[in-house]
Amino acid sequence: MAIRIARLGDPGSAEAPFSFRQGARVAWKRWDGKPDAEFAGVIVDGICEYVPGGGAYRDRYVVQRPDGLHFGAGALDLVEL
Repeated sequence: MAIRIARLGDPGSAEAPFSFRQGARVAWKRWDGKPDAEFAGVIVDGICEYVPGGGAYRDRYVVQRPDGLHFGAGALDLVEL
């Protein structure tokens, strides 16, 4: 099967195995598993590469901090608040 790429909010993205949705409050996960208060905010964008029907996938996100700055992170780097 072919790899598909979906972007959060696009039509048909409901099929993609995103770990987080737009508007979810998240923070960078520190080495000890606790949320990093300096790098916390709301997910504003994301992309997921996946194979329909299961298997490995990769999802990455853009997070907007309260001060308006953005940072990128993978799903394994984030923890939901």
